[in-house]
Amino acid sequence: MDLTDAKLDHKILLRSDGTSVYITQDLGTAQLRYKDFGANRMIYVVADEQNYHFQVLFEILKRLEEPYAEGLYHLAYGMVDLPTGKMKSREGTVVDADDLIAEVIAEARKNSKERDTLADISREEQEDILRKIGLAALKFFIIKVHPKKRMIFDPKESVDLQGQTGPYVQNAYVRIRSVLRKAESSFAEATAGEGNGQLSIGRKSLEYNNLETDEKDLIAQLYEFSSLILEAAREYDPSVIANYSYNLAKLYHKFYHDFSILKAESEAAIAFRLKLCQAIANTLRFGMDLLGIEMPEKM
Repeated sequence: MDLTDAKLDHKILLRSDGTSVYITQDLGTAQLRYKDFGANRMIYVVADEQNYHFQVLFEILKRLEEPYAEGLYHLAYGMVDLPTGKMKSREGTVVDADDLIAEVIAEARKNSKERDTLADISREEQEDILRKIGLAALKFFIIKVHPKKRMIFDPKESVDLQGQTGPYVQNAYVRIRSVLRKAESSFAEATAGEGNGQLSIGRKSLEYNNLETDEKDLIAQLYEFSSLILEAAREYDPSVIANYSYNLAKLYHKFYHDFSILKAESEAAIAFRLKLCQAIANTLRFGMDLLGIEMPEKM
C-alpha cells in the first residue's frame, strides 16, 4: 500500500507467497475486536518505539473504511530502564517480569523483617501482604510517571515507606484502618458499622465547627478526586491518579502526626475526624484500585 501522500512510505501487507507480516495480524485483530465486541474505541498501550507502526496501521484501516477507524488511539509510553542501564534483548540484558516482581517482593520482605510488624499473623497472611506491597511498589513506581516519559525503575527505592511510592500510600490506608479498628473497639455504639452507630457518629460530627487548616486541606483534596478521574481518562494519563493518591496520603500522614483523633478535645471532634478518616480511606482504596493496586489491612 502506497502511503506516501500521508508522509508514511510504502507498506507491505502480504508477502508474495500470500503469508502475513506483522501488520497483517494487527489489521485482522482490529477487525475481530470490532466483530466480537462492537468496540468503536480501541486504545493500544504499546511503547513509543512502535509509534510509526501504529501511524501506518491506523492510516490503512481508515483507507479500508473500517467503521471504527476514527476511534483508534496509540497510548505510547516511554521505555523502562533499570539502574544498571537500558535493557537490550540482543545483549541479553532484558529482565523477566516475574524475576522483577520477585525482586521487589523480596525487598518488601526485607523491610518488613526490619520493622517486625507482621510477626503476629500467619505465614500465609504475611506472604499475601508482602505480595500486595511488592506489586504496589512495582506498579505505582511506573504509573506515577507520565506515560510518555522514559524512566528508571529502582526496586529498592520503590518500596521506601518515606518516598513517593505505592507502599507509602498503602501505609496511610493501613494507619486509617488501624485507627478505625481502635475506634470500633473503644466506641462500639458510635462505630458499629450500620444503623444507630452510623447515625450517631454522623450527627455528632455535624457539631464540630472549628475545623483546623489541615482538615480543610484534606476535605478540599477529597473534593478534587472525581474531576481528576475525568482528567486522567481524558488525557489517557493514570499518573494523575497515582500522584493524587500520594498527595492525599502525604496530607493524611501529616494530619496523623500533628493531631489526635481518638483523643481529640471533644466527642464532636472525634466523630468528625473518624468520618474524615473513613472518607480518606475509601478514596485511597478506590484510587489505587483504579491503578490495579490492592490495599492491605496491615503491613
